[in-house]
Amino acid sequence: MCWAPLLSAVRTENGSVNVSCVSHGWQPRPRLKWSDGTRTLQPGSTRFGGGAQDLESIHSWLLTSSASSPWVSCSLSLPEGDEWEGRVDLQNLPEVQETFTVSTSEGLVSVRLGRVANIPCWLTPSQNAEGLEVRWYRPNFFDSPVLLYLERQIQESSQLPQYAGRTSLGLREAKSEGLKEGDVTLKLVNVTLKDQGPYICYVSSDQSYESATVSLTVNVLGSPPLLSAVRTENGSVNVSCMSHGWQPRPRLKWSDGTRTLQPGSTRFGGGAQDLESIHSWLLTNSTSSPWVSCSLSLPEGDEWEGRVDLQNLPEVQANSSGSLLTAVIILILLLVIAAVVIGVLYRKRDLPEEGTKTENTQLLSSTENMEGSLKTEDLEAMRQAGVDVSLDHQTAPACLTVSANGKTVRDRNNYVFAPGEQCYILGKPGFIPGRCAYWEVGLGDDKVGIKESWWVGVACGSFSRQEEVKPCNGFWFLSLDRENGLRLNMTPDIKLPALPRPQTLGVYLDYDKGELSFISVEDMRRIVTVATVFTGEVFPLFNPGIGDRAPMRILDVVTQNECLNVPDMIEDPKSTTPTMNTFPPDSKHPNNETSKTNHSTVP
Repeated sequence: MCWAPLLSAVRTENGSVNVSCVSHGWQPRPRLKWSDGTRTLQPGSTRFGGGAQDLESIHSWLLTSSASSPWVSCSLSLPEGDEWEGRVDLQNLPEVQETFTVSTSEGLVSVRLGRVANIPCWLTPSQNAEGLEVRWYRPNFFDSPVLLYLERQIQESSQLPQYAGRTSLGLREAKSEGLKEGDVTLKLVNVTLKDQGPYICYVSSDQSYESATVSLTVNVLGSPPLLSAVRTENGSVNVSCMSHGWQPRPRLKWSDGTRTLQPGSTRFGGGAQDLESIHSWLLTNSTSSPWVSCSLSLPEGDEWEGRVDLQNLPEVQANSSGSLLTAVIILILLLVIAAVVIGVLYRKRDLPEEGTKTENTQLLSSTENMEGSLKTEDLEAMRQAGVDVSLDHQTAPACLTVSANGKTVRDRNNYVFAPGEQCYILGKPGFIPGRCAYWEVGLGDDKVGIKESWWVGVACGSFSRQEEVKPCNGFWFLSLDRENGLRLNMTPDIKLPALPRPQTLGVYLDYDKGELSFISVEDMRRIVTVATVFTGEVFPLFNPGIGDRAPMRILDVVTQNECLNVPDMIEDPKSTTPTMNTFPPDSKHPNNETSKTNHSTVP
């Protein structure tokens, strides 16, 4: 449907009158006619443009004089005769405001997936824009804008649906006064891959309009690198590094701690949603360094690094076809089974402080939603496996105080710890093959604050308190401490990206699939999923930390204990939430010897 022409007029300093006529939604292009009632007038400029559904928009200006006629009209008509006409009174007009141009930043605006983008746009020279029209739109979608500010308020009726609830007028810089000084920056939250591309900043006054284009790029931090190593017959070591889900293409660096190494080959390829994957090989010597690392980084500095131990690698067996072929075959087998993610270290370099919970709750961004986010039905599916977990008093060490009902635990006041003493307790019941389980742990509240240190996970029933609490000894848990933030107890520990401390932590265990997932319940966000092989009975594991005001509480959940339609945590190629593979050396995983060898890493 075409719109009636919108006319406005303003008097210039020399006494003439600048009249504007705007209309949208035409097909075909309408015929334009300016008139003062006695004669047809020639416009100073007329521009046509595309809009939603390829309908035409029109914007025309006329310079005239109020002395010649008290009014002018702008009429728009279709070939069959249908016509809209608008008139504007030329008497008692205000003086013209200062003219302006629209400016944007040079080059591209980059933002991490799931974060907040501030796409800058401002008026030059600086002037108050509160009475102007500000329209942000994508090419060919003038009538369905990303954001429309008109008549001193945001207009949401014609907004593109995918931007609903995600846009507002932002600030180009912290000290900006916004519209009062001509800052018309677009603020876009929860950025998705579909948001990247050009944006047009359009500002219109009664006198004229100006526009400028700026492009947004969305960066995606890919998966942690998966490293595998095998010794060849001649004593050299063939190391492979794989990762996927990057945008733009990551920078690769091999190192042995003292120097940068040159890879033998590096290949990039496309993946889901055109994200980049990388596969690199390196031929090195274990005598020059006990380990090598493969690091992958984005332009803004975010980086994943993986390390692999080059000691105690199995010798490749010779055959008639030669040692190199054998090494390649073994390497391919290692990659196919994906036996272990080795020594992944996350380094967070100069990540922006966005200042809001949403902006900082992302681990790795996914494609449509924020990284690791869960749908309500997915969390409810996990809760179908709800189990009534309580603390097992018989496994409580002297350093802990446990409530009589087995639901609350905290550290004991004034307890003196022995060197190396581990302060954790198991829960009950235990879990065996064929079981799924879900439970929730309270980690503080608004009155006493959120806990700053804890462990939550599972452990084998046959553990020893003298053993290192690592997956190879039957421990899998997520931890938080004041200095290092969220970590997984891998070898070495995996530091996860900075996230708000969870207040309620959900734990989902699928024994048969070998999946252990940790969920921030309030945020509806999956923090991380661990892939492993469980053997024997495993039990919930808890450590309330030391010195927190808040105790650790096991919360009540509806007990159903059913594995029903839980979303696959591991196999989704579109998911980039970290999935850590931790196959213990005594597991019944195929090719167990390789798993055991590759599990040792250099911290």
